[in-house]
Amino acid sequence: MKLPSQVESNVVPLVIQSKRACPAPQPITIGVPLPRGFLRQANQVYLCNAAGESVLVQAEALARWSDDSVKWLLVDFVAQGLAQGNNEWSLVTRVSPRPQGRGVRSEAQQITVQENGRTSFVATGAATFFLNTSRGLALQQVLVGSQVMPSALRAVLVDRKGRRLEPKIESAQFETAGPVRVTLRLEGSFRNGLRLVARLCFFAQTGLMRARVTLHNPKRARHPGGMWDLGDPGSIQFREFSLQLTPKCEAALHYRLQAEPSVPSNDTTGAAVLYCNGHGRWVPFPQIQGQADTEPEIYQDSSGGENWQSPNHVDRDGRVQCRFRGYRVRQNGQEQVGRRASPVLIVEAARSAITVGVPEFWQQFPKALEVAVGVVKVGLFPGQSQSAFELQGGEQKTHAFWLNFGPAGDAEHALEWVHGPATACATPAWHARSGVFPHLLSSDAAPHAKLDAYLAEVLEGSENLFARREDVDEYGWRHFGEIYADHEREHYDGPAPHISHYNNQYDFLGGAIAQYLRTGNVRWFDLIDPLARHVIDIDIYHTDEDRAAYNGGLFWFTDHYKTAATCTHRTYSRANCTPGDRTYGGGPSSNHNFTTGLLHYYYLTGDLNARAAVLSLADWVVNMDDGCKTVFRLIDDGPSGLATCTASLDYHGPGRGAGNSINALLDGWLVTAKRAYLDKAEEFIRRCIHPNDDVAARELLDVEKRWSYTVFLVVLDRYLRAKAERNELDFMYAYARASLLGYAQWMVDNEKPYFDQPEKLEYPTEAWAGQEFRKANVLRLAAAYADEPLRARLLRRGQELADRAWYDLERFATRYSARGIALVMAEGPLDAMSRVTEIEPMPRPERQHAFGTPVTFVSQKQRVMEQLQSARGIGKTLIQVANPMRWLRAPTSSQY
Repeated sequence: MKLPSQVESNVVPLVIQSKRACPAPQPITIGVPLPRGFLRQANQVYLCNAAGESVLVQAEALARWSDDSVKWLLVDFVAQGLAQGNNEWSLVTRVSPRPQGRGVRSEAQQITVQENGRTSFVATGAATFFLNTSRGLALQQVLVGSQVMPSALRAVLVDRKGRRLEPKIESAQFETAGPVRVTLRLEGSFRNGLRLVARLCFFAQTGLMRARVTLHNPKRARHPGGMWDLGDPGSIQFREFSLQLTPKCEAALHYRLQAEPSVPSNDTTGAAVLYCNGHGRWVPFPQIQGQADTEPEIYQDSSGGENWQSPNHVDRDGRVQCRFRGYRVRQNGQEQVGRRASPVLIVEAARSAITVGVPEFWQQFPKALEVAVGVVKVGLFPGQSQSAFELQGGEQKTHAFWLNFGPAGDAEHALEWVHGPATACATPAWHARSGVFPHLLSSDAAPHAKLDAYLAEVLEGSENLFARREDVDEYGWRHFGEIYADHEREHYDGPAPHISHYNNQYDFLGGAIAQYLRTGNVRWFDLIDPLARHVIDIDIYHTDEDRAAYNGGLFWFTDHYKTAATCTHRTYSRANCTPGDRTYGGGPSSNHNFTTGLLHYYYLTGDLNARAAVLSLADWVVNMDDGCKTVFRLIDDGPSGLATCTASLDYHGPGRGAGNSINALLDGWLVTAKRAYLDKAEEFIRRCIHPNDDVAARELLDVEKRWSYTVFLVVLDRYLRAKAERNELDFMYAYARASLLGYAQWMVDNEKPYFDQPEKLEYPTEAWAGQEFRKANVLRLAAAYADEPLRARLLRRGQELADRAWYDLERFATRYSARGIALVMAEGPLDAMSRVTEIEPMPRPERQHAFGTPVTFVSQKQRVMEQLQSARGIGKTLIQVANPMRWLRAPTSSQY
């Protein structure tokens, strides 16, 4: 394999895409992939804006190559004076002379922090924030110039009984303290059992503060009978959760609500009734007339779309709780309504002002911004809502809002970007050049007419992915970002509308990120960002109190051809269960576990919640395979096999269960460098595949049972490439390589297109054409390890199957369904690359190895059942159960 090498140029081209001309300062965080050997120390870079001026930058290495050079660099900076459209900036290593003259940023412009016990202050150069972690959410007052702005920030929860609760802060620490961004992390709990994590971020040379607040129910769900409906005993209900700011000033306070100017957004209906003067300026809501010192309120009750009363929004009783379409504004005793609001609130004194903005205000309804008795309330779960809120057991929700403290004259523009922030990314050519993505070429370098036309329809067509949100109103705090599983409608026979959630099957997130990196089209990021945040908060089971097979896992999509009813994003609802049917229901399993998109989202954004999600899913794999954490542990504490089975507990050959588990472990290894994850992945590889397997005996041509073996083989290639980059051409490298080639040889001799034998398919849908792409790509990947003439056969057959996949896909009217899109996004980049260049050969093992004979793995449950089939086995069982050491090792009852 030709390893990514040091590139000649020391300049990384960046593109900042801004939806409008924006003179106000705007903090930007961007993850940049770098070639092997390009950069040794993160601080050896500087940033140049479009005018060639140096901009203060903060850089952190998120990942490194095996030679310890930086692989992913997280860059923070504050952009100012952005033009509408593309702004071309450059990240430059310090090999070149630093720019001189006007515009060069000095060290004095860096942000500084001073701590003294529980009190501290953060001086940004434009404002000084005084913090006390023993009071509220730390922020106490802000100094802007000579103006002191007392601004105590508190988190207030109103429980189901109407009691006002504030969190007990248990820990507070500066998580990041760089020259551009400082982040204070606070963690605490409420008396009703909910937990809170707040990250307050401050930015150099600005009066900006961003708060990201996560509300979390750590309890387990009880899921009786494997049903996960709202109303579960593990849920916690509450009436309101708000962040409250108390500005105190001797001068009279004045309040203004302002609307965002017309900006391209996800509002495909054009229903937002907000006024703009047409010159890109924000102006007061025209509906409300009167004195500016009257306290205002804006409340978004529903999405404002045509399907605002969708059953997507039912509560535990199956009732839709949205009361009216859109939002209302109240001030001066008047009330006006509209469809979709993107507001900011300005609180002005004589010479200073506080500006408040909540991104995705209408998309993540219900939301409120109001002033009541002098207190500014940011209603993240607003009390104006008709019904109580419910966080299911193991569910969390993260919201963000922005504050700006500054001169009154700047207030109108301070957050003009908050509802349409700029997006920064390296160029597609750079992503390909970095070598971080081995099968990625830019869409310009590897144009693919069919792929590009298909994806254009997905983004811009009449039924694009944004428009499909409207079909079932995929909005609201629990749903926004989710992909509507429209392919499930085809065989659904219940009442309309059909509600089905996709839950990141086939790593939709990872596929969308691949297309974003390949094309640079910011519309992909408009999908990626809310999708990732949704998966992290809602689709993952955030508890350690349930059984090991569930804790920290990813919920399946809504059950096939059913409606979600009251189970939200948790697959199984009692509404779909026939009374007395004990076979229906379940929970998270290894067959649905997708981590790589979350890993790349972390690398692109630095979002620590994404990193935690990757590790949650990797640890879930480890724990579910731990026989000491199951009901059988007193009899047999060996591996359970739950992490490697596919379709049934007795199959532990190549399949998606083992493939997804190995992939999650690889991602855990990559993000932490902890060898234990790789060791576990190699254990699973040895368990599930062998160079001397009798491949025919696996019955891989039984497509309904064994189609997913190709998932495993794709992951096997990923493992081999990770080993090769580290020059670990050892026994396990040889073992995996020989296994991949053995199965590829069988495939080229035996595999046929799925639609050559449609009688084998229970539902002959477009999904099988999508799966054909992966089959083709397995042969192409395997060719990198093969000698001639096998290499040529694999490449030729891969091309034939890919061509057939396109032919079959285009025959379906449903080819643009969510499932089809996911498969094409994931497999398309390698298909495009393979049509313009051959895949490069990978290195051989350092020496020959003998692999022995395959050994069939038997699951823990099967081992126990076999032991109990004889009198001798029963006697052995009694002795094992009586062993006190096994009881001492037993987990707590909460893990059952």
